[in-house]
Amino acid sequence: MSDTAARLYALLRPHLRMVPPEAPIQPDDDLGRLGLDSLESIEVLMEIESEFGVPIPDDLITVETLATPGNLLRALETQLALVAATRA
Repeated sequence: MSDTAARLYALLRPHLRMVPPEAPIQPDDDLGRLGLDSLESIEVLMEIESEFGVPIPDDLITVETLATPGNLLRALETQLALVAATRA
């Protein structure tokens, strides 16, 4: 697991009420079934922006992006790469 994935999953864990503390979060898990509702999704996005120092543009905030940890990770990694490229 990459450092980005570990940080993202640690950020997600408090919002996933249906996941026991010792259970791993899998990339294909259904975030809705794990307890992430729409309000918490917004909180998660704000926490991601703060934790990783990148904005999450509106076009990345979709039902598909927020469906699984893996989708969210791919969107975050895409955004991190774009921000890194603009700073280079």
